[in-house]
Amino acid sequence: MGGKGAGLVKINECDLPRANKLPTHILATDFYDRYRERGGVFGEEEHEVFAAILADMGNSPIGVRSSATNEAGISDRNTWAIHAGENISFMLPNNHHDYSVRFGQLQRAIACIYDHFVAKQAGDEQEKMAIVVNPIPGIQDDTLAGPFYYPYISGVANSFFPHALKIQDPTEGFARIAFGHGYATVLDDFPVISMATIRHPIPLKLMQIGNGQQYFYALDMTKNEQLQGVELETMKKLHVRFANFHKIKLLGVHGQVITIEELIQNNHFGFQTGLERIMQTISAEIASHFQIEFVFNIDFRKKPYEDGVFHVVQLTLLPEINYETIEIPNQIDRTYLSIRSLQGHGIKQGIRYAVVISPFLYSQDRHDHVRDRIAEINRAMRSRNEKYVLIVPGRLGSQNKDWGICVEYKDVDQAVAIFEYGVDIAGRAEPLPEKGDFTGGIYGSHFLYMIQGGYDEEQKRMQARMYGTQGTHFLTNIMSNNIFYGYISPTADTIDPRFFSPPETHDPIYVLSFPRPASIYADSINQRCVVVSENE
Repeated sequence: MGGKGAGLVKINECDLPRANKLPTHILATDFYDRYRERGGVFGEEEHEVFAAILADMGNSPIGVRSSATNEAGISDRNTWAIHAGENISFMLPNNHHDYSVRFGQLQRAIACIYDHFVAKQAGDEQEKMAIVVNPIPGIQDDTLAGPFYYPYISGVANSFFPHALKIQDPTEGFARIAFGHGYATVLDDFPVISMATIRHPIPLKLMQIGNGQQYFYALDMTKNEQLQGVELETMKKLHVRFANFHKIKLLGVHGQVITIEELIQNNHFGFQTGLERIMQTISAEIASHFQIEFVFNIDFRKKPYEDGVFHVVQLTLLPEINYETIEIPNQIDRTYLSIRSLQGHGIKQGIRYAVVISPFLYSQDRHDHVRDRIAEINRAMRSRNEKYVLIVPGRLGSQNKDWGICVEYKDVDQAVAIFEYGVDIAGRAEPLPEKGDFTGGIYGSHFLYMIQGGYDEEQKRMQARMYGTQGTHFLTNIMSNNIFYGYISPTADTIDPRFFSPPETHDPIYVLSFPRPASIYADSINQRCVVVSENE
């Protein structure tokens, strides 16, 4: 059934409060095998299955989602590989008046998922693809931009919160939520809202949440005929002013942005307590840490509006990390890097290489070249079974090129540690940093929040800076596979200037060799990480 399919089976075995089960069809991996054996052609038996799925779904919009065997930490092989977001999925309006058109679009979506997956596989890979098909719970909205369909709220919630303050319980977890379709929560191209923690969320007014949510993703109901095979082609990113104001004002609105404060702080529609109960119920059934993706909807046809209904659409099991204090050795030969802001925990040794994108040579017009070179270097490292340290500008993996370099996790999966810096580490401002910010502004961090200072917990709490990228596909992959992710503050941390002294090249990306294999000590409890060469 692949990762998503197996996760949904586990979820359906839990009696979740306030959550309805989705009618779900899973095309298991033998379906994929037959497609490949026939040279990319579906037979009569497959056509009958497609027809049965459409008959069961009616005219409801449907999700056709990849469920590879190397996803979600759940598979028949009991592996912990997590590769979230690497395979394409499609959301289909499924509303065309001609049944044959609806049938053709569904078949095309399944074939595109298979073909995309096959094209990405190396010759010796044994992974396979299953597909999950289910209705999309949501609301129809005839906006000024046309007819659209989307969940009222989408979210990602984790059972463990690794960056909890001392006043918080990390087992209460955190959530990243957004108005509209869930792409807003798993991608990183505009700000959404985070809850830290789920049970006792810090009041949003105490956290600098920026502008709240200005955009949302929705399914374009006119994209109901053709399918080119490009993910998100049936979706559209809209400004929230196109949404129904009477619906979004119930969430909490400030100006032309959505704050979702009503749901988080005031428990409107029972959202906060409902999510808490769902997470507690799953925790009682599953021993490991986990992540869920969910949607939450209100029946706007009934007044007064009652408590909303949740649907859990994905479960990812996360490997446990032993959070014991890491002893950083005193007797070291050389310190290459010492920072105070990181995620990930443990010790990694025998690192021979560093891959660096220079702040003196990189500019956004060289983005595509650098992105391709990162992937090329990573493939070469994988072929030699080598690991490396990666030093990059901004939010690696962000969909927004103003924030960082857009790569997929598979393009950096050989990195044991990734360290990001704000562009002003080089004395430049591209893009312009936020006022009074010496760390490159939003260009500079992927963290859920970073403590900006303060002498006690209350002051730190007041100065917490909300970023809200935890829960994205890229960060889920980084954290779940325990790749250390650190942030270099140019005014507070130590970095060896040789990192930014490239060999004879004008290329902004280059590979450096450590004179002696380096070790990395990452202590997320005390927020300290060093890259050092140790005394022999």
